[in-house]
Amino acid sequence: MRLFEHLEELRQRLKWSFLGVFFLFVFFAAFQIRTVTVSGVQVPYPFPDPLQPAASQFFNATLTYLKPPGVDASVMTPPEAFVVQMETALFLSIVTGMPIVAYHMGKFIAPALYDRERKVILRLVVPSVLLFVAGVLLAFFVLLPFTLRFLYGVASGLGATVQLLDLEAFLHFTLIFTLGFAATFELPVVMYALTAAGMVRAATWRKYWRFAIIGIFFFAAIITPDASGVTMLLVALPMLGLYVAGYATSALHERRRGRRESGGPSEPAKEQGS
Repeated sequence: MRLFEHLEELRQRLKWSFLGVFFLFVFFAAFQIRTVTVSGVQVPYPFPDPLQPAASQFFNATLTYLKPPGVDASVMTPPEAFVVQMETALFLSIVTGMPIVAYHMGKFIAPALYDRERKVILRLVVPSVLLFVAGVLLAFFVLLPFTLRFLYGVASGLGATVQLLDLEAFLHFTLIFTLGFAATFELPVVMYALTAAGMVRAATWRKYWRFAIIGIFFFAAIITPDASGVTMLLVALPMLGLYVAGYATSALHERRRGRRESGGPSEPAKEQGS
């Protein structure tokens, strides 16, 4: 296609991606998920309710699960609750709409890729998604409950009799910590991709491991939303293990590629057997 035809296709892909996320945002911000019993089975259905929509249901469930005992939720300004509801709806619409965006971007890029390049992308996409989901689950169900209870436990030790949890601060703390921690789980994929592309050798990851440790702690300090140092350690320690995993997969890939390029002993053996 010509340049303007490519631009027109890109515009169409972006339009449908935006509309998909927009309609999901409207749903989460204006419709409540209710259930009705049909033949003894609970069937969910959307019901218009802008005061307690699906975004509020999701936020309330998250708050109930993570809020430490004895801590009261609070709102400091009149528009704060509305802002929290809209931010939650936007977050949910982006997360649930990501497959729509990925589909249209994939359809736009796919014609320009060779079969080998498509296989490499698919080989990276699957572990990337699995690692990201694993990071989200670990942060939400293990690290966040421990972190909030620990931090509010320190407040109790200092004699704080009234402990409040601002809704907007809670949302930002939860999102930044969860997404930041999940992003760190992509480290082995990034290391493997750089080695597979021939940009960084596996020996380089091993040689500069001391600098990597410093960089990991620096990155953990940036993405953690508090200055206690506890959350920084909770992010940095798993990253060290992920760095080792990234080096191991990179080294394994180099060995396999070296055997293929040199025609290792395994290939002639296969030919003789066939």
